Amino acid sequence: MYIFIAVQGKEDYYANGPAFKAKVRIEKASGERCLVVPYQELTASLIEELKPRAVVMGGFGGYFESYKVKDFYPMNDLLHRADIPILAICGSHQILGYCFNKDIRRLKQLRDEPIRRLGPGEEFPHVAKGMADYDMSGFFVAEGFYPIERVMADPIFKGLSKRMMLKCSHYCEVKTLPAAFELIAQSGHSPIEAMRHKERPIYGLQFHPEYYAEPFMDGAKILENFVAIVNKFWEKR
Repeated sequence: MYIFIAVQGKEDYYANGPAFKAKVRIEKASGERCLVVPYQELTASLIEELKPRAVVMGGFGGYFESYKVKDFYPMNDLLHRADIPILAICGSHQILGYCFNKDIRRLKQLRDEPIRRLGPGEEFPHVAKGMADYDMSGFFVAEGFYPIERVMADPIFKGLSKRMMLKCSHYCEVKTLPAAFELIAQSGHSPIEAMRHKERPIYGLQFHPEYYAEPFMDGAKILENFVAIVNKFWEKR
């Protein structure tokens, strides 16, 4: 069994939302059931009880400023302590960066780290949903399929060309590569598109491999490759 950690607040699972779509595609790639767990319900005891083969952490909308830091403590603990494969996607990729670059228990608030400001006269893309007192419309937004370039060989990119087309949906990014990680992919708008832990089977992907669509199917292959990494991990146990 796989677990998908949904960082989507009160998303209606039965409304065929992002968490449900991710669940279906993880199940298609793995041939196993995937349980969706809201991030507020994640605990060490839950992982110990369910004993999943792997954990996938999803992306999320909104702003880090709108979340309570303590609600991410269980994700932080899982990332640092769990001896299972983990795939962190988009917003969770950024959480992964926070958790290994800082001690989040010492932080009062997580802050958004936008890709970059738009230049004079630059119009595309330029839309970011904002709160009344938090306008992000002046920042670059990566929304759509973009070329992602592999910078080093890795099993998660097996069978793919050096230049891949993958779905992006973000305006923030990981600014600093954690010391425990290696950079494995980059793009024209984000230098840290993908990273892997040097010693443990933990991956962070800024893009969304689960949102593949014809003719851009590289994300499907990445999910299949992650499953192969998971299978190999358990074969050695």
